[in-house]
Amino acid sequence: MPDEPVAVEFRVEDRPEPADIEVLETQIRREASAAMGLGDEADLAIFVRDAGTVVAGISGWTWGDCRELQSLWVEPSLRGRGLATRLIAAAEAEAAARGCSQTVHFTYAFQARALYERNGYELVGVRRGLPIRNGCPLVPQAP
Repeated sequence: MPDEPVAVEFRVEDRPEPADIEVLETQIRREASAAMGLGDEADLAIFVRDAGTVVAGISGWTWGDCRELQSLWVEPSLRGRGLATRLIAAAEAEAAARGCSQTVHFTYAFQARALYERNGYELVGVRRGLPIRNGCPLVPQAP
């Protein structure tokens, strides 16, 4: 019967196997795709390498007409040279080629809010005190 409790063991893991996390994400994606009829979510990643080592990059995903930019990082010695702006533009171009017309991106107050605003993003929401003592996540959205 569906309403009967299932006897299971819960185990908290602070270093889970990446394959186990992938099981969760794959199942969520599969069910969401089936429910929404928007096709499969696809990863989007662009890297800058120096002698095979990642020195900058941007990553996220696309699904339906939406893209989420999750991670943007530039090696500190390469910052201030427009590389982050170029990575954002490249990710936006690839997402547009995949049919995306909207973006969501979460960042924290101590991170590069001004960078995103210079690139046409606008703040559409703030959640203060998350995480504690590290400011607030900002939600820029491409206009």
